[in-house]
Amino acid sequence: MPAINKIHIEGFKAFPKEFELELGGKNLLLYGENGSGKSSIYYALHCLFQSPLKRDAGKKYFDITNSQNLKNINNIDVDSKIWLDFDGRHPFIYLLDKNGYNTTLLGGGHPLPADINGCFVNHQFISHFFNFRNSQNINLFPVFIKDILPFCKDEPSGFHIEQIYDDITDSIIKRGRHIDPQYLANIEYFNKAVQRVVENINMYVSDIFNQHFKGDTDPELQIRLRYDSNLDKPESDSNEYWLKYDYIIERVKENDSVVERKSSYKKLNTPFIGLEISEIIEGRVRPIAKPQTFFNEARLTAIALSIRFSLLNLDKPADGRFLALDDMLISLDMSNRMRVVDFLLDVVANKYRIYLFTHDKLFYSTFKKRININKDQGDWVMGGLYMHDIDENDGFKPCIPHPLFIEDKEKPLEIWEYYAKHDYPACGQKLRKWCEELLDRLYPDSLKKRVNPTTGNTEEITLNDKIINLYGYCDKESLDFSEFRDLKIYKDNILNAVSHYDIETPIYKEEILKIMKVLRKLQTIFDDRKEIKLHHDIGIRLTTPDGVPITVCIKIKTVKIPILFIDGDYKVSYYVDCFVKKIIKDGLDIILSTEEHFDSIYLAYNAYREKYGITGTDNLLDVIYDRDIVLRDKVLPAL
Repeated sequence: MPAINKIHIEGFKAFPKEFELELGGKNLLLYGENGSGKSSIYYALHCLFQSPLKRDAGKKYFDITNSQNLKNINNIDVDSKIWLDFDGRHPFIYLLDKNGYNTTLLGGGHPLPADINGCFVNHQFISHFFNFRNSQNINLFPVFIKDILPFCKDEPSGFHIEQIYDDITDSIIKRGRHIDPQYLANIEYFNKAVQRVVENINMYVSDIFNQHFKGDTDPELQIRLRYDSNLDKPESDSNEYWLKYDYIIERVKENDSVVERKSSYKKLNTPFIGLEISEIIEGRVRPIAKPQTFFNEARLTAIALSIRFSLLNLDKPADGRFLALDDMLISLDMSNRMRVVDFLLDVVANKYRIYLFTHDKLFYSTFKKRININKDQGDWVMGGLYMHDIDENDGFKPCIPHPLFIEDKEKPLEIWEYYAKHDYPACGQKLRKWCEELLDRLYPDSLKKRVNPTTGNTEEITLNDKIINLYGYCDKESLDFSEFRDLKIYKDNILNAVSHYDIETPIYKEEILKIMKVLRKLQTIFDDRKEIKLHHDIGIRLTTPDGVPITVCIKIKTVKIPILFIDGDYKVSYYVDCFVKKIIKDGLDIILSTEEHFDSIYLAYNAYREKYGITGTDNLLDVIYDRDIVLRDKVLPAL
């Protein structure tokens, strides 16, 4: 079954810059705090699939002069767009931008069937179902025309039913002084199309509720929608169900009371879709006159979902069908939620793709566990959406807040992902580990190990001592220590705290960010460092003031020496120890009776430079040779 491969959003609602969510044809379970952007993904899909039915093809959503525009206010100048492509045998793109809706074929492929659409349900949809006073009769037509009929295609005409309604209500078509008969025929056609939808709902809605959503001790319900011909309704029923162009009954206020009277001229009425609900108690049918006040919110939600889900084609759904569900269950307790979850996973998931959005972490975790119990993890993309406010690629500087998707996988999260999730204790623990790993990578053994005077064994020093050694390391390597001066304070106040974290330990976002910036500078030093492979025997070439060539022949223990990038140039690290075994002076070998050991190649260089009265250099790249190749020439090709 072809399904959405990627959702791409830019400059729309919560997304100031490019955002891409790769689904690969899978279902989606997405957690997001309020304001994280999760509902923006829901509305992106909603806008995209409704736009082909709009007069302007959805251009208004990206027109800054239009009051209904949905452009991101933090990046108003960007060319906003929403696009998605489908996996499988349908390589094409649905696109919505300032030019409206468009389908772009890729590689000669053909688009999905024209009736590709989704089922959209959010908390507003549920609340509109029963947002009526006790004195009012429930009329579901406004809910249908906004959230259901746009996604119901009339097969004979090929139009979605909302389109037919829009054509009728846009303008009344007359022929001379009389109404065009075709206009009246269109009204009749619309009424019958809506009646077919209502009849389809009535076939399934009671069974869906009673089999899947009814509480264990609750009575069964008989649920029925009414959209009767105005000629067929009982005389006692004052509701005008079908759409008509005629004198209509109006409710007007006279003498401080509301009365009904016939309109003074012909006009279009507002259709009425009634809801009738009865309880089945011991075989007897008991009508419920006012469902909106009789039932609690949980049962009302279940009734609304049963009505919407009764239109799902669970026998033979079309390619690409999906359910987008955004916080639709927030009024339900967990037991009632799980009935809906079971229905979605056991009945719907193998027929439709499910894109479920929630701000409830407990519900997210429960839904995820249910997926895992079913061993269906491979069919789902699961994760969280978090509003991110730093740029980790630019020194962790503040940036325009933007949603960041973090997939929920069985792998360690990166530090900045914990930061984005506002999990500062976990972020601090990762920072402590990062700090220690960085110092271990940068330091020679002499700065990270010591000999235990009691046992004589070599052992690792503490993180505290490693940080103390950073001053000496920077001094020897000609690095600016001021950038790292406060690392010891951060370690004491934050990194030590997270290693013993409990709920009373304050972990602050600002301090976490400061540590990230400092460690990123250390990381940059490490990332810029190069290791150059050399022979064990190399030479330092000098020239005395009177022109005599001197070569100090040294031996290094390692085959690679570190090269640092400092102040725009590369420099041999101070921490390369060596042995001097002979001197070549003006072509003559001078063998030393005992090899001289130096803790640093710089110490060896300075010792012999001073011995022969030679002016020094701060960069040994130009005086160290490996088999007649100057070290600088070996460094540059390696970059």
